[in-house]
Amino acid sequence: MTHRMALSLLLTAIIAPGLMAQTAAAPPRHEGTAEASFVGTTGNSSTQSVGFGAELIVRPGGWETRYKSAYVRSVVGGVIKAQTVTAAARAQRKFADRVSVFSQYGYLSNKFAGTLARHTADLGIAGTVIKRVGQSVTADAGFGYATDTRVGRPGVSTATAGAGVTYKWKVSTTADLTDDGRYVGSVPKGADWRYTNVLALAARINSALSLKVSNTVRYVNVPVTGFESTDVITAVAIVAKF
Repeated sequence: MTHRMALSLLLTAIIAPGLMAQTAAAPPRHEGTAEASFVGTTGNSSTQSVGFGAELIVRPGGWETRYKSAYVRSVVGGVIKAQTVTAAARAQRKFADRVSVFSQYGYLSNKFAGTLARHTADLGIAGTVIKRVGQSVTADAGFGYATDTRVGRPGVSTATAGAGVTYKWKVSTTADLTDDGRYVGSVPKGADWRYTNVLALAARINSALSLKVSNTVRYVNVPVTGFESTDVITAVAIVAKF
């Protein structure tokens, strides 16, 4: 896990200094994506893995709002072995050329990792650190509050502090790479922290459809007793843009 965190930070450190700021065209008022993936086997073994996701971005006036959701389920021999639901809603508004304030709500359900439901609410500041045509680095930091309902254990509520860095690279006219790393720690108990990294490569098939390969790593430094610290989801999905 520490190797992946180091690689993510190293990638940003190596590429960021070479980027130069340039003015980009204004983004559209509305945009969104929907994606689906499926893997199944029969015969000697019976397995099914499905995944669905959606994102909607709306930019009314000086605001930008984002809504995201995702669902992943894996069935082996007719028994559910993994099931994850995530959702997020975020609103932010610029108060300087490259700096915004934001509020955000997040939800996670992953009972196979010990979490029945995790609700988070955050306030913070976000900004574009480096931007040029084809590449950008953005970062944010904030404070919030989280409540966890856990499998077989008492619930936990705590104040939180977090930060994230997102790197985007338009590899070619038809391919895009993104690497998003996020850290959240409890306050004041710093040992209870977690890190999420999502690395994705999308290749456009036509103007509406893309093929996306992604790898998601979720690490919890203090997992629920009886569960592992790290979850990894690798997916290949068809993405529709609207």
